[in-house]
Amino acid sequence: MERQKKTRNWIKPYEIVGVLGLLLLLTLFSTMMVIDQGEAKAPKDTHSEKQSAINTEAIEENGKRDENESSISDENEKQRVEVTKKENQSDQTLTENEDKSETVSPNKEENTQIENNGDLNDQGILNEKTLYITFDDGPNENTKSILNLLNKYNAKATFFMLEPNMRKFPEAVTAMVENGHAVGLHGVSHNQEVIYESSQSVVGEMTKAQRTLENIAGIHSDLIRVPYGSVPHMKPSYFDAVDQKGFKLWDWNIDSEDWKFHHGEFVQKVLNQLEEFPYQHEPKVVLLHEKSTSLQYLDSLLQKLTDMGYQMQALTEQMDTVTF
Repeated sequence: MERQKKTRNWIKPYEIVGVLGLLLLLTLFSTMMVIDQGEAKAPKDTHSEKQSAINTEAIEENGKRDENESSISDENEKQRVEVTKKENQSDQTLTENEDKSETVSPNKEENTQIENNGDLNDQGILNEKTLYITFDDGPNENTKSILNLLNKYNAKATFFMLEPNMRKFPEAVTAMVENGHAVGLHGVSHNQEVIYESSQSVVGEMTKAQRTLENIAGIHSDLIRVPYGSVPHMKPSYFDAVDQKGFKLWDWNIDSEDWKFHHGEFVQKVLNQLEEFPYQHEPKVVLLHEKSTSLQYLDSLLQKLTDMGYQMQALTEQMDTVTF
C-alpha cells in the first residue's frame, strides 16, 4: 500500500491582514488605556498638590492665629493686671478719703461758717488781719471827712444810716456808694420805746429806711443794725420778723465806746480788744459812730491798724452775721 504525502496548509494573505489588524487594535487600545490612566493620575496629583498647599497655608495661618491669640492674651493679661492695680489704688484712695472725711466731719459746720464769714487766706482760714469797721447814726456833716480818711488808707467800711439823715445828706449817701463802701440801715427813730414797740415796728422802720436808700442811691440793701444793739431789746419774735423780710442783722464784737470817750481813748481800746480777740471763727467787727470826736482821732486809729498789717473791708450780704 502506497504511503500518502501530507499537504502543508499555508496562511492565507487575508488571514495575515486580519491578524495584523487585530494586533493594531490591541496596540491602540493599550495606548488609550495608558493615556487615560495618565490623565486620571495627573488631576489626582494636581489635586493632592493643591490640597497639600492649602493644608500648609492653613497650618501657617493657624500658627499666626495662635501667635496673635497668644499676643492678645498676653496684652489682655497685662491690661487686666493694670486695671486691677488701678482698682486697688482707687479703693485705697477712697478708703483714705473716707478716713479723712470721717476725721474732718466733726468740724464741717465750723469750716462752713468760716467760709461764709468773709475774707479767707490761701489756706482757707479766716484772715486774722482783716477788719470790718462800721459807723452808726450817719450820715451827717462829718461823713465827707470820714470818707476822705478811709480813702487815704485804702480802707473800706460799712455805714448803718438813719432814714432822716439819709434824706438830709443824700450826697453823702451817694459818695459812700461811689467810693465802694457798704451801706446799711439803722432805722428811723433811734428811740427804744418807738422802734422796739413790736416786731412790726422794727420791720417797719427798717423797710422805710430801705426805700429811702433805694430812692437816693439806687441801692437795695438788706444789711441792718438795730439801735443800741440786739440785746436786750430784740425778742425771738423780732428776730423771726426781720429774718422773714430777708434782713441781715449785724451787731459787733469790738466796741470802741467812742460814744463816751472824747479824747481818743477809744483808739487804744480797739487795739486792746484786737490783741485779746476771743472769737477765733468770727470776723472782727468794730463799732464806731460818725461823731466829731471820733473823726478827730480816726486818722490815728487807721494809721495804727495799717501799721499792724490790717486790711479794712466792707461787710457783705453773703457773710454770716455777728450777733450778741
